[in-house]
Amino acid sequence: MYQPRGVEVSRPLPGGRHEYHNPQTGRTVTTNARGEVRRIEAPRGVAGRMTIDRGPRGERMVVNGRPGARVVSYGPHRGFVERAGRPGYISRTYVVGGRSYAHVYREYHYHGVAYYHYVPAYYYGPRFYAWAATPWGAPVAYGWGGGIAAPWFGFYRGYFTPYPVYASPDLWLTDYLVAENLRLAYENQQAANANQASPPQSDVQPTEGALSPEMKAMIADEVRQQLAAERAAAAQPTSSSSQQPVSGGEPIPPALNQKFFVVSSNLDITTAAGQACSLTPGDIIQRRGKDVTDDGGVVVEVVSSKSGDCAAESGGTVQLADLQEMHNQFREQLDAGLKKLAENQAKGLPTGPAAGSRAVPEGTADPVPDAVAQLEAQEADAGGLEAQVSQAGSGT
Repeated sequence: MYQPRGVEVSRPLPGGRHEYHNPQTGRTVTTNARGEVRRIEAPRGVAGRMTIDRGPRGERMVVNGRPGARVVSYGPHRGFVERAGRPGYISRTYVVGGRSYAHVYREYHYHGVAYYHYVPAYYYGPRFYAWAATPWGAPVAYGWGGGIAAPWFGFYRGYFTPYPVYASPDLWLTDYLVAENLRLAYENQQAANANQASPPQSDVQPTEGALSPEMKAMIADEVRQQLAAERAAAAQPTSSSSQQPVSGGEPIPPALNQKFFVVSSNLDITTAAGQACSLTPGDIIQRRGKDVTDDGGVVVEVVSSKSGDCAAESGGTVQLADLQEMHNQFREQLDAGLKKLAENQAKGLPTGPAAGSRAVPEGTADPVPDAVAQLEAQEADAGGLEAQVSQAGSGT
């Protein structure tokens, strides 16, 4: 339990949480209702700031820098380095399993809120998109192979179970993107927890539930709508974005055209009832309107959650930028699944028509060469900062 020092200014937060700010060092510590440290913010460099977030299961995410120039780490060898590219664009060099690759995003603004929109590196031909949303002649059995025996699958057993047979490619893509979301979350959690303290307890009482077939059907609808949007965007040779402007000239964020979202990173929210709880990857939320609050929030409702996360039917607000990141992750994982289908890597599924891929030049970027070194340095710095907070909080 964190013990504040005399110089720190305390402020209560919703749900029994507390914030402690040290005006001398500029450091801020946030605790959960049990007094366990969940967030640390501290100045770094010129106008820089490091944030360390601990998830409900102990996972650690470290962010240093500002949008467009950040390093985000989940362990010394996992995370991404974000850098400015051509005007209006940024790239993120992801490091996963010893492999580096880059994705590109375009910056937009909506009602004063800045957000990033994923730019694909390529589009497929119209026949391939049409095939991906068309039922096969008969359901096809698919063996998930090593994925079912993998540690991440056992960790989430009871919440997510892939179908044994699929009637169409879009249904397989639905299970694929949920599975990828959970796999990456598990691997990030393992990387961040390596040699770290035992995880703090959750802020909420456990809630039981599984990702129901009805909920999967809702996600499958989103998959089909996104396939249609990508098919339309692919027909515009000079455009990398399918965003449509509103009367005021600002493009409508794609997140405000999507209804159901698969949560892609840990988020702490305060429910409408004033309770603090956490959303973790794989939970499902529903957008409840398109209005954006003055502080950039959008009203959502939790419709499916894992044990210990925010209870289903609880409502709250999520920042538009965070909601857009969920949409970006949705598109990235959908594109990864389409790539598997296009290259016939999903062994056992019917082969589709020629993919007819077309490169999108503004969606490509070279990985940052020293990304791994930056992640390692940041994790070492974060470990030292947590040690300082632990010593200060214990009064030593």
